[in-house]
Amino acid sequence: MPATRSRRGNRRKPKKEKENELTTRSVDLLKSENCPLHFTDEYETTKLVVRRGFKFKLLVTLSRALTSDESVGFEFRSGGRPSKRYGSLIALPLVDPKINDDVEGVRIIASNENILSLEVFTSGKTTRVGQWMLTMRISEPSSSRGRRRKKSTLCAITDKIIIIFNPWCKSDPVYMSNDTWRNEYVLNEEGLQYYGTSRNIGNMDWYFGQFEEVVMNAVLKLLQMMKPKHKCRNDPVEISRCMSALVNSQDDDGVLVGNWSNDFSGGATPGSWNGSVAILRKFVESGRPVKYGQCWVFSGVLTTVMRCLGVPTRSLTNFDSAHDTDGNLTIDYHYDEKFKPMDNDDSVWNFHVWNDVWMAREGLPEGYGGWQALDATPQESSAGIMRCGPASLQALKQGKVDLDFDAKFIYAEVNASKKSWLKLLEGGEGDEWRALSSETDVIGRNISTKSVGSFDRHDITNDYKYEEGSNEERLSFQLARKFVKTTHTEQPEFKKELGIDPKIASTVVFGQDLSFSIKITNLNKSETKRVHLSCVGKTMQYNGSVVGKVFDEDREETIRGSKDQEFKFTLPAAAYLSTTTGGHSLKLSVLCGVVGTSEVYSRTLVVDFVKPVIKVNVVGATKLQKTFKVQLSFSNPLSTAVSGHFMIEGAGIRNMITVPTGTIEAKALCSKETEIMAKKLGKRRLIVGFVSDQLTGVQGNVDLNITSA
Repeated sequence: MPATRSRRGNRRKPKKEKENELTTRSVDLLKSENCPLHFTDEYETTKLVVRRGFKFKLLVTLSRALTSDESVGFEFRSGGRPSKRYGSLIALPLVDPKINDDVEGVRIIASNENILSLEVFTSGKTTRVGQWMLTMRISEPSSSRGRRRKKSTLCAITDKIIIIFNPWCKSDPVYMSNDTWRNEYVLNEEGLQYYGTSRNIGNMDWYFGQFEEVVMNAVLKLLQMMKPKHKCRNDPVEISRCMSALVNSQDDDGVLVGNWSNDFSGGATPGSWNGSVAILRKFVESGRPVKYGQCWVFSGVLTTVMRCLGVPTRSLTNFDSAHDTDGNLTIDYHYDEKFKPMDNDDSVWNFHVWNDVWMAREGLPEGYGGWQALDATPQESSAGIMRCGPASLQALKQGKVDLDFDAKFIYAEVNASKKSWLKLLEGGEGDEWRALSSETDVIGRNISTKSVGSFDRHDITNDYKYEEGSNEERLSFQLARKFVKTTHTEQPEFKKELGIDPKIASTVVFGQDLSFSIKITNLNKSETKRVHLSCVGKTMQYNGSVVGKVFDEDREETIRGSKDQEFKFTLPAAAYLSTTTGGHSLKLSVLCGVVGTSEVYSRTLVVDFVKPVIKVNVVGATKLQKTFKVQLSFSNPLSTAVSGHFMIEGAGIRNMITVPTGTIEAKALCSKETEIMAKKLGKRRLIVGFVSDQLTGVQGNVDLNITSA
């Protein structure tokens, strides 16, 4: 086939350069002028990042000057076949807007021969976010068959413009008036994730790193993965909903693979991540979902993505968080005929981490804007896709769970009742259950997020729910119950004859025995009771999944009226060390009752493991672009040797650093030293984690003040 023919047989005509064709020779993005005005000077990219609703300037050098016969207009274009219908083409006519006009267009400030000074206007409400090609359409009169008409050509100016949301702009739905809040929820690269139990709240540092170049590349990739790609990019509600789905990999090969098993082969354990940047870098470089994540990792990455896009976002932790699979606002715990805990479909997570994003909700009745709950952890599908939210916190607080999106599920996470049921001896068709206890104030406690401007914990429980036991809380729950179904038949409570007082510490040092006691009181003044006590201990993941049974003891004792009996127990460390490396917790289920009757009572308590903290010491001055030494140390708490490596991450350094530790003998001190080069001025935080197959959840940090060299 001749080289001048295409596969379809058509001759290719060599493209000729048109004489006097107008092209772009160079573009000055004027970043030093534009970025400070748009609060985008921290973005580490050669492209120009601007916030919609704020004008920006460009200096364009053309191949020649415009002629008097030529008229111009401008366009933003994206993709191979830009289209207004599908949102990938935005017309930018010549405009001369007044102050505070919300328009899309271009003003030619000055024209000096072949140099144009342009001012570009975007709308805070309708302009779609993402990377755009700015083009100039040149129209000129032409004569055809005696009739005059205009012909036009397209001149590409620059494809280095990235538009994001603007919480500084009143016309943008993500507008946030509080400047201190904007500094925290949009501009802060460092944060905290809370974990543990409601009895023992811990925190871990997390590096969001939303300004790093690889993060913006990942976010632009996620925008391209949206369906549809462009049409909904002006709406922060739709963007949030899409990112909730894309941060997990369940449906669309998104960023993270969730894993709640004990097998993390082929990937990193969720507890080994210190921040989002390493995850998003791996996602971009490999082109595949990253293994593995759990709720705090999904939340950390989603915070990074949304802040990068300009949406005010916070990570938060809900303690004693319900996972209500059957949608009845009740978390049901079941015990068999032998008083042993059964596997349950419902579960209460020690903690669950998700996000709040800030925006107006024009699709909802007035008053439901502000913080919206958003969750990227794949738990339950929403409209066939693993995503959750956004749901208005104000609507959740009031019990209006019929409002979009996924409000019923989130309401249950913070407001469900907890009920225990005993399976009665089988004697007919189906199972019969006896209600043991009902607790209305144990779900959704100590909802925590990082404080604005400090590393203190801020309790935001009142943002989600009214005070437990208040009239407002009761009315909210009654309203929410109108939209859900019920399962077990309600039964009247019986008179309580026994009192249970578990004396169980909230924590135990990982590697040590746990000693505890349970005091049973006979509340009947006159009757002596033969009491049966069952105590089962299991190591469990924070989401309630059982790892292994490590303790099971039964006791019986006669207790006279108005007297009590203390039962003492010891759980040896060896029993739980065979099932966990410290990333789990201990769940103790206590059931006691009167022998020969159906009078049974239950309690459940969770004990958290305390791990060592890495001491981080900086040697010498910390100057920009200069190396300094960092000393790392911690003690192995176990009676066996461990091995692994330190991982160092943070805004103060260029890339994540790995420091091997070698073998650390039992109860021995590990000390290592490394060198780091500072890349950014100002107050920064280094986050250090220890990664090991034998010991997890060990972290430390140090604050830096990087000064000019």
